[in-house]
Amino acid sequence: MEELKEHTHKWYTFGCKDATYLTVKSEYSKLSFSEKFLLNFHLIICKYCRFFVAQNKKINSLFRASYAKNEVKLSDDKKEALNQLITKNLKK
Repeated sequence: MEELKEHTHKWYTFGCKDATYLTVKSEYSKLSFSEKFLLNFHLIICKYCRFFVAQNKKINSLFRASYAKNEVKLSDDKKEALNQLITKNLKK
């Protein structure tokens, strides 16, 4: 995964893309005080991002539960095909 870089936001330019980025970033690293503040402020006013956060939490908990039970097993070929598909769609 690409290194997550520090974002500098202004409260008046902070949008849904930034909120989505910080939501995902918070799963892998600790957010700064200003990032937490901006994200929480945005979540207060944006129902779509609140919905995204709820969906993301559900997906992650289901994935972790199935991973803990060793239900997630992909062959190397499947992993490579999935990686190529994701990379292809990200470039669009």
